[in-house]
Amino acid sequence: MSRPSLVGLVVRRIAFFAALAMLAQLAGVFWEYWSDDQTLERYAIEMETEALAQGVSVDNGRAAFHLPPDLRDRYGGANSGYVVRVRTAAGAQLYSNCPGACETLFPPIDVTPLMFWMRQVKPGEKLEVGGGRVVVEQPEPVMIEIAIVDDRDGVMARVFRHEVYDHMLLPMSLMLVFVLGATIFSVAQSLRPVQEAARKVARLDPRAETAQLPTADMPREIAEFTQAVNAAFSRAAELMRSQKLLTSAISHEVRTPLAVARLELEKIADPRARKVEEDLNALNHLVEQLTDLARVEAAPLAVLEKIEPAALAGQVVSDLADLVYRAGKSISFADRGATPFLGHPALVENALRNLVENAVRHAPAGAEIRVEVGPGAALAVIDDGGGKSPTGQPASGRGLGLQIVGRIAEIHHAAFDWTRKETGVTARLDFAPKRKPT
Repeated sequence: MSRPSLVGLVVRRIAFFAALAMLAQLAGVFWEYWSDDQTLERYAIEMETEALAQGVSVDNGRAAFHLPPDLRDRYGGANSGYVVRVRTAAGAQLYSNCPGACETLFPPIDVTPLMFWMRQVKPGEKLEVGGGRVVVEQPEPVMIEIAIVDDRDGVMARVFRHEVYDHMLLPMSLMLVFVLGATIFSVAQSLRPVQEAARKVARLDPRAETAQLPTADMPREIAEFTQAVNAAFSRAAELMRSQKLLTSAISHEVRTPLAVARLELEKIADPRARKVEEDLNALNHLVEQLTDLARVEAAPLAVLEKIEPAALAGQVVSDLADLVYRAGKSISFADRGATPFLGHPALVENALRNLVENAVRHAPAGAEIRVEVGPGAALAVIDDGGGKSPTGQPASGRGLGLQIVGRIAEIHHAAFDWTRKETGVTARLDFAPKRKPT
């Protein structure tokens, strides 16, 4: 499951609180117009007279009026609920749809018009208002007067929506876009050093002396987190150095006494001495594996080299053939179309040796051990169990040798599969390039 980005979280929260603010402002606008009828009525008169003013024209130096087509249903006839009269300052009537009602709704036509006037036709919750304003001053003043006595077309609602859009939605949307853009840019800029640090974390090796994350240009809170990560890396590096020192010290300090003890036991002609020799050989093998483990832990910092799987595996088979045959088993080699790959040759050889030696120790007498390379960048060690049930340890109980192989696979980002079946044991290493874990 993918985690949401910090930018996405911030943007969603800003959008959420901006939506709450817009709802609160919408409630404020609604309350303002609900409690102040005159403001809503004034805007209605201004909006309607402005729309009707599109029909005023000048013909031979005289003002004329033609009802705009989109307003004919509303002002084209009587009894529509909307009354209109268009006149000049001299008292000439240019248009009217209220032959009998104009005198009760509008001032007398011979009265010099004001620039703007308004009055309530009938007080109450259902707004009924009349008013007018001069829309043209040249060549002569022209006043458009309207009255809304039955708002069938929802003019008042349209005015309210228009005011909400102009005074709330538009400015707040612009502000929201600006704020979100500025927030995204600011957060992205602030997180840039964090993203760079995250990329470096994937490449850090605790064994390197410079395994530290930079804290420059980071916000204080994130810098503190980065410093904590650096401290953890330092503790891990110190622990690994101590572990490597302990492993190396054990292998070097124990190897010499073991060699001396083996030389002395060879001088004793007693079956019990041979048993002790076997135990010393097992202990010596463990010391060699500890030495290999210390070498493995130091290897990832080395430069990768081109490895020819067939040549490397052939050399390992040649070197270990005597060991295999003395153990009463056989070994063979097959190239299944191997291809070169990049890696640490000493470690890959070590892994293959461990797998062969593991098969020699655990496969029953008479077993055939096959070393195969390919197809691709793969190496496999297979034993047939000598025709019997395999005696190798189960995958859930891997010894130190197989753990070393697993560690070498991790260093190379390779796949290591170890399976135990009725017909024997198969161990396979696949060094095909894979995406490194992030």
